[in-house]
Amino acid sequence: MFSSSVDAPREAARLVARTIRLDADTLARLPGGVSALAGDDARVWMHPSAQLIAHGVAARLELPHGVEGGVGWIREVLSSIGAADAVGRPGCGPVALGALPFDRKEPAALIVPAQLVGMAPDGTAWVTTIGDGAAPAPRLERAEGHRRSPDSFTLRSALPHDEWCARIAHAVADIQRGDLSKVVVARAVDVEANRPIVVEEVLRRLTALYPSCAIFHFDGFLGASPELLLSRRARAVSSHPLAGTYAVSADVDADRRFSEVLRKSAKDQREHRFVVEAVAAALAPECASLDVPSEPSILSLRNVMHLGTSIHGQLKETAPDALTLAARLHPTPAVCGTPRDAAEAWLGAHEGIRRGLYAGLVGWVDARGDGDWFIGIRSATVDGARARMVAGVGVVAGSSPEAELVETQLKLQAMLAAIIRP
Repeated sequence: MFSSSVDAPREAARLVARTIRLDADTLARLPGGVSALAGDDARVWMHPSAQLIAHGVAARLELPHGVEGGVGWIREVLSSIGAADAVGRPGCGPVALGALPFDRKEPAALIVPAQLVGMAPDGTAWVTTIGDGAAPAPRLERAEGHRRSPDSFTLRSALPHDEWCARIAHAVADIQRGDLSKVVVARAVDVEANRPIVVEEVLRRLTALYPSCAIFHFDGFLGASPELLLSRRARAVSSHPLAGTYAVSADVDADRRFSEVLRKSAKDQREHRFVVEAVAAALAPECASLDVPSEPSILSLRNVMHLGTSIHGQLKETAPDALTLAARLHPTPAVCGTPRDAAEAWLGAHEGIRRGLYAGLVGWVDARGDGDWFIGIRSATVDGARARMVAGVGVVAGSSPEAELVETQLKLQAMLAAIIRP
């Protein structure tokens, strides 16, 4: 499809996009809202800020050199598509969406869907259709699950626990020697089921378990990410970096004590500060104003709590689109380490797994430059009856290999709870 930043806008000009509002009668035929359209073959983005369900492909935007090769031309492509937009909300008109790899140089692609159904937080819903020369009429069909779910599963760690812990000890030694300040080391667990995993059911469980997270599915890569890398609405920009983790229990009083332990943890505060400083430094040149709280707050999820800092700013008029900004931030110390080059080199030499889309970018951008990009964590790659789940931990001076192993197990529970139903 479109793989050249030079030719793509000219090729996109032959496309036509038409966005219309969905009326109450149409929505009434979709119990649960537009998420009812999120079948196994859909590309899905569901978050309290926006819901987007995409089907088909009007254009495939190739990034043969990854985000390192530049992504600013993608908005130009979207703007070149003829558009009739009767709704005018973020996510209306031409939209590119998908998942991009952790490795900035790895080839990637985003999709401009043939049909995209969206819903805003206030309940306003729409459908955009894109076609060659004339936008086709929309077709809204509920996802119907007819496949039997698997009921038998086997789990296997990609690396034995002892071997993985030895790598954490190696990282700590390198940090103490001064080679780097932080490195985020990932661990993979493979699941094999007796029948193909039903993506629609997994997405439904993730939505119920993690309603505040970004629920996504792009061609087998799915998850529930709590970490906002970047959101843009006109000139308003925000980011919510996370780093520092503690377990959540079923006891409210105990969790209150645990949150204070997390707040006062020098190790977790140091890990978190690396991320906040990196995000703020990358955003500041593009912002007319930027508010960075001096202390993190607690983000509590079903199974873990994190230190999080909610960063907000007003962009300069010349600031780039949401995807370009997100690509400049990626990868943050939350998923890579610091200094970035040293951390990337360490991971290439010692991590022992290929991350692929894990800890990359997931989200969307529209022709206005608005969009949401989260980090692809709490995720899995599903291929038929197999799934690979990955979780990472931030290693700094003073990290304990055994404690980091337990942290990966806590984070993996997010996907285990959604995929495994014996």
